[in-house]
Amino acid sequence: MMAPGRQARGRRATAWAAAGTAIAVAVMASGQTANVQRPRTLIVGRPSGGARADRVDAARTGRTRTELPGSGLRTEWRIPLGAFIEHAPVVDARGCTYLVGGRGEVIAIARDGTERWRVSTGAAQPGPSALLADDTVVFVDAAGEAVAVRDGAVRWRVPFGRSDAAHPSPLPLDDGGVVVATTHELAVLDADGAVRARTTLFEATSLPLVAAGGRVVGVTFSGAVWSWIPGAPDAARVASFGSPIDSNAALADDHTLVAVSADRMHLTAVDLLQGMATTRAVATGGLWLGPPAMRGGSAYVALLTPTGEVGVTLDSAGNEVARVSLAVRPIAVGTDGGAAALAVLPHTPPLVDSTGAFAFATAEGAIGVATARGVDLLGEACSPPPAAARGTPPVVALAPLEAGAFEAVCYSGALLAIGGRKATRP
Repeated sequence: MMAPGRQARGRRATAWAAAGTAIAVAVMASGQTANVQRPRTLIVGRPSGGARADRVDAARTGRTRTELPGSGLRTEWRIPLGAFIEHAPVVDARGCTYLVGGRGEVIAIARDGTERWRVSTGAAQPGPSALLADDTVVFVDAAGEAVAVRDGAVRWRVPFGRSDAAHPSPLPLDDGGVVVATTHELAVLDADGAVRARTTLFEATSLPLVAAGGRVVGVTFSGAVWSWIPGAPDAARVASFGSPIDSNAALADDHTLVAVSADRMHLTAVDLLQGMATTRAVATGGLWLGPPAMRGGSAYVALLTPTGEVGVTLDSAGNEVARVSLAVRPIAVGTDGGAAALAVLPHTPPLVDSTGAFAFATAEGAIGVATARGVDLLGEACSPPPAAARGTPPVVALAPLEAGAFEAVCYSGALLAIGGRKATRP
């Protein structure tokens, strides 16, 4: 016989899953508009390969569907983009990369490094982008307007929120639509930009939205976790990390968010069903650098130490199962002659693949991959940002391309394709 506590948890899990199913049905039922006089093909579903959202997928796991190179790293090509890039690229199933520049230009780069097209949108202070099922690029600008670009042309522009310089990364949906956000507003748009649902958050957030259990989940500046069923009038506060989190949270399973919290001392897991936060691991001898990359229940996270950075693998219980040195630096000396306090430099979110290979970038602009066999490193691939942009790392983001290859975006405006020999399973 099931214990009462387990029965309650089971009911909550069933309710969460049922709500997720209801959302998908409700949103799709109210969903795509169609003009019978101007019929067109609607593409839905989740295309394989690529990176459709910041941190690769709607769960923000940092996990690639294609395997990373494990050794013999080399730069396949390097191209100047002619624009400063502040956000992660998105990549389609063919390996075509889409980037949004600081002046609102959208650039498409083919897998071989050639520029396919470039279009100016006139958007001011564009935020991160998402790639819809039909390969439409969507982002939000400082005017609270969602902008959609496809095949070198602006498809639609939709004002949906108040003017805001901070924009959480959009969330692509399997039905071809997208969830867009400012710090306080959330809206579901269909593939043509029609608003299907919207709500207002009671707390501000600038972190990427996460899809969990069919719901839209956001983490606010305070570390509070909000959940919204599209179509419902309001979002609900379901849990809290107890403090602000570093960079973003990642979904470990359909109801567990994992993030670095407590001034980078804790790796914390939040159960969205029970509303409980638990500390999975405490940083010893250093500080965690968020966000983690998740491979199932295992977290791959960098640890900043007085002598450099270490890559640490933790299982679902928080036990350390592996560690490897990623970067070595001289110990900083304080004014009293002792070791200086750790200074957290802008850092790049990592990637992980099915073999456990871990792609990373250092604060100096080097790029590497760590496996059970060791670390392979490319030298300073990206130059440091100018003084006016010191809060940005040299390597803005990493993204998968195809099996045995990934790419790196430099803030300076360079895009690199990195190849090598595939990692082998341990």
